[in-house]
Amino acid sequence: MSEVKGVLDNFRFETFVDVHSNIFAEYLSSVIAKLPKENPEYRSTEERIEELYKEYPKVMAVLDTEKPSDLSEQECKALIEVLELRNRLSDMQQEAIYFRGCYDSVGYLKKAGIL
Repeated sequence: MSEVKGVLDNFRFETFVDVHSNIFAEYLSSVIAKLPKENPEYRSTEERIEELYKEYPKVMAVLDTEKPSDLSEQECKALIEVLELRNRLSDMQQEAIYFRGCYDSVGYLKKAGIL
């Protein structure tokens, strides 16, 4: 048992964030960038948002500018749909990041000899 304790005492575990904190945001972005290629639901959600922007150009303007905007009832409905779809994209991004973290954790545990 003392041998195991000795190995554990000498084992210095550095997380990805410890070593690469300067590129952590880039790492997360790379996980998110894969979603359109790997997740059909994500891709179709993005496509639907683009369709709404093309059909209702004022909707994009509302989100991209700080100026007041006068929207029709249809444009308001489109804006609500866009916001719901953007929330869905955000949920999928967070899920992908979460599962990537789980994957990385298993890798760290294997590297540490725990698994």
